Amino acid sequence: MMIIVRLYPKSDLNKTWDFVENVIAKEGSEEVTPLYATQAEGMMNVGVIFDIKNPDNIAHFLTETLSKCEYCHHSKTISLMKPIFFPIPKKKPENIQRYIIRIFTHPKNYKTIYNYLINYDYPFNLFPIYVSYSLGDEDIVMNIAADSPQTVNNFLREKIRTMDGVDSSSFYPVVKAKRFAPLEKLLDEQKKRFSSKAKEIIPESERDSDFDWVEDFREYAMMTGAFQRDL
Repeated sequence: MMIIVRLYPKSDLNKTWDFVENVIAKEGSEEVTPLYATQAEGMMNVGVIFDIKNPDNIAHFLTETLSKCEYCHHSKTISLMKPIFFPIPKKKPENIQRYIIRIFTHPKNYKTIYNYLINYDYPFNLFPIYVSYSLGDEDIVMNIAADSPQTVNNFLREKIRTMDGVDSSSFYPVVKAKRFAPLEKLLDEQKKRFSSKAKEIIPESERDSDFDWVEDFREYAMMTGAFQRDL
């Protein structure tokens, strides 16, 4: 099971990030594995993604480890339900960055919107990483890669906000990311939850099976000179 714990700082987001890197990253066990952390522009929190064996296993982290974070004001724990991952294509735009998309809707629309997102035929310059029910802060969360914020904005305006039942949606550029688990572990978690349709559309020969979708995006940006405001 995958869980996001979002940590909201009292004032300094960087100190909360340092705590995640220096403390939380070392808290892994057989029951609870911190996979990676992200910070998205405009969300004002640090999101830590865990793989857990049992929902109760996260209790020790929430009650013991977080109590040591004097810079954290509060936290929110979001269960990712039915997360669907997508193979990373070998052919990518020259400039890519990750974005978080948050969708809010009524429960009667969950399944329709979720199925639409996992079965949509995505263009070359925007490809999904995962889609999941979250039912925490938002109802459906999506992680994507795109060549520009405008591409993402167009996708929301033309394909998501026009859907019946979507109350609101927003997107946030991922400006900082750090992987804690070995890359093999991350790729294994991804493959276990691959979209069946995406596997048909993107044959194995066209998948980038070694791409680190947490940290290689940062390297992409540095190599191309893009997003220097965020590096």
